[in-house]
Amino acid sequence: MRQLICVGLASLVTACATGRSAQATSVGTAAEQGRPFSEAAVTVMQAYDLESRFDDAVSLGQFASERARTLKDPGGEARILAEQGRVMSRMLRHQPGLDTTQVLDVLRRARHLADASGDARARVAALDAEGMFHYFIVLLTGQGEWAPVVALFEQARDLAASSGDSRGHIEALFHLGLTQQFQGQAEAARSTYAHGLSLARASNDVLMESYNLRHLASLDEDQGQLDSAITLYEQSLRLREQVGFNTGQMFALVALANVRSRKDPKDAQALALSEKALALARRVKDPAGQREAHTSLGRLHLRRGEVPAALPHLEQALTNAESHEDWWSAVDALLELGRAHALLGEKARVEERLRRARAVASSRGLKEALGQVEKAERELGYAP
Repeated sequence: MRQLICVGLASLVTACATGRSAQATSVGTAAEQGRPFSEAAVTVMQAYDLESRFDDAVSLGQFASERARTLKDPGGEARILAEQGRVMSRMLRHQPGLDTTQVLDVLRRARHLADASGDARARVAALDAEGMFHYFIVLLTGQGEWAPVVALFEQARDLAASSGDSRGHIEALFHLGLTQQFQGQAEAARSTYAHGLSLARASNDVLMESYNLRHLASLDEDQGQLDSAITLYEQSLRLREQVGFNTGQMFALVALANVRSRKDPKDAQALALSEKALALARRVKDPAGQREAHTSLGRLHLRRGEVPAALPHLEQALTNAESHEDWWSAVDALLELGRAHALLGEKARVEERLRRARAVASSRGLKEALGQVEKAERELGYAP
């Protein structure tokens, strides 16, 4: 990934210089020369995003969109703004306090420019990015409905397919699969991911191949097909290592650790995988990766009956989740802490943790998280 960033920055500098020269000739030539600049800018922003360098991606987007405007390249400017909005949407989970109206403003500008330009790839990117914003809002806050999100991804998918935008088509399909999976439509999601996987392999898109494999694995895990899930998680992890996708490796490591632990709670490799994820998250300074790894380590130690080793990890995960306003992760950590206190026979602490988990899920409108709370309450014999 670092090599990609270096190459992309070099291309960006070259394109910027070429664009300045073109400005001296004609507007049409400048716009033509602006396209390599916008392509390079989007490539570097995407690489920054995959390394959790969100601020760098947004800063580059702000500079590059202004430059594309100077070059009178509305399609390129729209693609840059769409990527900037996509990164900012992802930041909603990683960095608390981000103004959602600011994100929406960027995305609406992208949509307006894309529609006005008639650039199909820009329109696909703008539709998909706007869909991702609303996806994160529904997922993280419980606010809004899935139907408008699905509609945006379907528009992006259809336009990408008809215009020959391979990457846009694969991304929109994958995002549709996510909406289906989180709505409990497992078989529809499986079909969508399988279609996306086929297209990714046909176009040699390793990154999108890894995404689809990872979520096909999670569907197998949900159905108790643990051996198949392990195989698919391992394939996804290898692909992410191949392209240097550090951020994605963290979550792949945690997912693989969890399913290996489900198959064999004493699996030493599961602990090693989660510890590797935590070390990587600390190295790239990704708070979301750190809380996922801490929660995983806590859960794995509990399955091994090692409650004293589990508690510090779960407490750190909870503190991290609350400070970053990641309420889904906060509920997850609270439920695991409830299970830990149950193993210690601390009934009052169990009730306190479950009560807090229910309060968070209810107040934030997290319906699926509330379902997990109710399941834990039954499991631990607690009636609210």
